[in-house]
Amino acid sequence: MDFFQWHWWAGAAIILFIAEIFVPGFFLTCLGIGCAGASVAAGLGLDPTWQLVAFSVLSLVAFFTLRPLLMKRMWKDTGVRTNVDALAGQRGRVTQTFDPGLRLGRVAVAGDDWRAETTTDQILREGDIIEVVSVESNTLIVRPIQP
Repeated sequence: MDFFQWHWWAGAAIILFIAEIFVPGFFLTCLGIGCAGASVAAGLGLDPTWQLVAFSVLSLVAFFTLRPLLMKRMWKDTGVRTNVDALAGQRGRVTQTFDPGLRLGRVAVAGDDWRAETTTDQILREGDIIEVVSVESNTLIVRPIQP
């Protein structure tokens, strides 16, 4: 069975479209569109130079027109914070009194016990209410809430 040039271009386009599933960003989709255009050019009997021109032009057009549209539509920020990002702003209770010199202790936030560091030199005792300011690695940065 003879493989024509358009088969190679079409095969490359299919592989690029499938690879886009694993590498988000729509870059491979733009190259796949270019390959599909080159496949059409090869199917029409145009020489390899025109196939490369069709590939290049269609890839660039897709990259500068289609890709921004897809990125805007598909990569919306939902505003929903997840994982440790969701802890900022939440309140919790001190579970282990903070050492005044180190400003380190433990707090319970969102059902979990965390290592914490306070932003002030104020002594925090068990049962005090705190608010999470930020998360650094596995340590919560907290500030006391006045009753």
